[in-house]
Amino acid sequence: MPHPTSGKAEVLPLFPLGTVLVPGMRLSLHVFEPRYRQLVADLLSAEGPGAPEFGVVALRQGWEVGELGDVHDVGTSARVTDVLPHTDGRCDLAAVGECRFLVESLDTGSKPYLVGTVRRLAEPDGELRPGLAGSVRRALEAHVRTLAELNADLGVLAEDSDPGTDPRALSYLVAKLPSLPVADRQSLLGVADTATRLRAGRAVLRRETELMRQLRAVPITASTFRRPGAS
Repeated sequence: MPHPTSGKAEVLPLFPLGTVLVPGMRLSLHVFEPRYRQLVADLLSAEGPGAPEFGVVALRQGWEVGELGDVHDVGTSARVTDVLPHTDGRCDLAAVGECRFLVESLDTGSKPYLVGTVRRLAEPDGELRPGLAGSVRRALEAHVRTLAELNADLGVLAEDSDPGTDPRALSYLVAKLPSLPVADRQSLLGVADTATRLRAGRAVLRRETELMRQLRAVPITASTFRRPGAS
């Protein structure tokens, strides 16, 4: 399905990761690679209103980026909320996901880090039928209960506030779950509207919950072990 955009093309510095950032999700990075140190330095020295902003894109495979096919084409902008520098040049960076975007092209040569031409994506509701959000909540609750029974780290669920009655926030709460495969989380991020994302998230939750119940184990993804330029 084509992605409805809500703005003009713009340029964002990009941080490729082995995980998925979604709107409203908090992100903590320990930045140690020289190119990403430079990215942070450039962000902090940039002039303009508001906190510095960069983009996060999930890697399709591996840990390096050479062309557009190496990263997923839908990512999320991240607004810097705090930076703690260390004396050796490393830093701890905190940010929060804000807005989805579509990557139109990549620039791997003008900066030591990745730069992308992106276009922000709109957030249409889609066909939000009565009972849809409630069924997703029940699937989420069952998933959380199963995680708890397996003594799993609840991660974002332990720190996030309840999305209340906001269907979009609920749809992204599902997409945040580290217990879901990265491919599914990326697929949910790329869904064009909230209603479709809720239905897709419900299906993924039910599938993964049943797998955990049968296997009595929680899956671990590759992003658990390494992130490029950060840990």
